Amino acid sequence: MDNTVDNTVSATPGAGTRFLLETRHIAKTFPGVRALDDVSIDVREGEILGLIGENGAGKSTLIKIIGGLYEPDGGEIVWQGEPISHRSPVHAVRLGIEIVPQELSLVPALSAAENMFVGHYPASAGRVRWREIDRSARAIAERLGLTADLRKPAGSLSPAAQRLVMVGRALARDVKLLIMDEPTVSLPEDEVELLLGVIRKLRDEGVTVIYVSHRLEEVIALTDRTTVMKDARVVATRLTSELDKREMMKLIVGHDLDEIFPEQGAALSTQPLMRVRGLSGGRVRDISLDLYPGEVLGLAGLVGAGRTEVVRMLFGADSRESGEVELAGEPVRIDNPRDAIRNGMALLPEDRRNQGGVMQLSVAANVTLPSLRRFSWARSVLRLRAERRAVAERVQELRIVTPSTKQLLKFLSGGNQQKVLIAKWLMTGSRIFIFDEPAAGVDVGAKREIYALIAGLAQRGAGVIVISSELEEIVGLCQRVLVLQEGRLVGELRGTEVSEAAILSLCFVA
Repeated sequence: MDNTVDNTVSATPGAGTRFLLETRHIAKTFPGVRALDDVSIDVREGEILGLIGENGAGKSTLIKIIGGLYEPDGGEIVWQGEPISHRSPVHAVRLGIEIVPQELSLVPALSAAENMFVGHYPASAGRVRWREIDRSARAIAERLGLTADLRKPAGSLSPAAQRLVMVGRALARDVKLLIMDEPTVSLPEDEVELLLGVIRKLRDEGVTVIYVSHRLEEVIALTDRTTVMKDARVVATRLTSELDKREMMKLIVGHDLDEIFPEQGAALSTQPLMRVRGLSGGRVRDISLDLYPGEVLGLAGLVGAGRTEVVRMLFGADSRESGEVELAGEPVRIDNPRDAIRNGMALLPEDRRNQGGVMQLSVAANVTLPSLRRFSWARSVLRLRAERRAVAERVQELRIVTPSTKQLLKFLSGGNQQKVLIAKWLMTGSRIFIFDEPAAGVDVGAKREIYALIAGLAQRGAGVIVISSELEEIVGLCQRVLVLQEGRLVGELRGTEVSEAAILSLCFVA
C-alpha cells in the first residue's frame, strides 16, 4: 500500500473555509511506545470530522492532547489561527474544546441538571443559583431533544440520555469544538439514531465536531470528512462522500480485507452439548434450545428481547423461576457462576470493563483468576513459574498485544482485552462459550481476529453462543440463529435461511 498521506483540501460542503483547529507535526512518546509520529490534521468551522483507525493507531492520544490532558513532545496546536501554549484541560474548556469520552464521567447521584453544570455552578455571594441551573438545563435539554426528567439522578437515565447530559454539559460551557469518543457503543439502534440526529443539529447550529468511532457505517452517514490513522500517523484525510466501507477498512488495516468473517463449519455431532428446556425468569418465558459441539448459535432480537437475560440465567448470574439444563446428556443444577464454571461454561459479557475483567489487575492475573487451583500447592501457595509459563503460552497462542503479562488490563486495547478474557476461559477448559456483543468497541482488525477465535473454538468442539446487535455479525458467524421477541422465542433460522432480512422479519412478527 502507498503510505503517502492523502489530504483532501476541498472545503466541506456547508462548512466554513476557516480552520477552527490545526495540529501541526504532533509527536508523543510513552515509555517504549511511539504514540504519535508527525501527526497533522485540520478541522474546519461547522463540520463533522470523522477520526478512525485501529486501536493503538493514536486516536485517543491525539484527542487527549487536543483536550489538554497530555502535553505533546513536539509540534504545535493552532486554535482559530493562533498557536496555543500552556495547555491544560481547564484551558481547553475555556477555549471551547470539550471531550465526551467513551467512559462517561457523570456523578450518578446528582441530578441530570446538576451534572450539566457540575464544576461551574452559577453562584452569587457564595450561594448557588439553583433556579438559573434549572432554567438553563431545561433550555439545553430542549435544544438536544432530551425528554428525560432532569431532576432524576443521572445514574438512573438510559445510556443515550446520559450521553446527552454530557453533551449538555459541553453546551453549558459554550462549546465550539465537541469531540465524541465512541459515543454509540452499547446503545440500541433507535437511541443511536437519536444521538446522530442531535450531532447533525449541533453541526447545523455552528458546533464543530470530531467524531471518533469504529462503526464505519455511522462515520459514512454522519461525517463531512474523514481522517484515517494507522501506526501513530495520519494516512489519509478525504471527503467522506468519496469513501465507502471497504475503502475505509483498507486504509485502516493497510491492505484489502477479502473477508472479515471466517468460513463457517458444521456441528460436529448430532448429540447436543447442552439442552435447555422451559427456561423462565423475569421477562424471559419458556425458552428451550439445543447447542451442539462445533456450532456457533446466534441469539438475535431487538433491545429488550431478553437475549442477555437468557444467557445470564444459564450462567447462574441471574436467578430463574424454572427451567432444566442438561450438559452432555446429564442434568445439571446451575445456581451461580461457580456452578457454571465447574460445568465448563464461560461467559464473556457485553460490559467487559466492569463485568468481564478486573481492569486494575495484570494480564497474567486476569488470565489465571478462575483457575488458580490449577497452579496452587497445598495451603494455597502458588506455583508462580508454572503460572507464568501457562499465561505466556496463551498470550502467544491468541496473539495478545501487550508489552508484558504484568501490564494492567486497563491499558490494553479493547480487542486485546477481549482476547485476555478468552484466554482466561481457555485456561479453565471450558466447553461452552457465551459471547455477548463480542466485538463491541473494537476496530476492524481486532474484530477479524476475535471472529477467527470464535470459529476456532467451534472447530475444537466447543459450543458457542453469540449475542450481537450487529446483524452482519450474527449472519457472518452463526450456522443457526434463534430470534427472541419480548422474552419469548419466535423463530429459528438454519443455514441458508440465515439473513439480515429474515432475522428482522422475525423480530417484528406480531
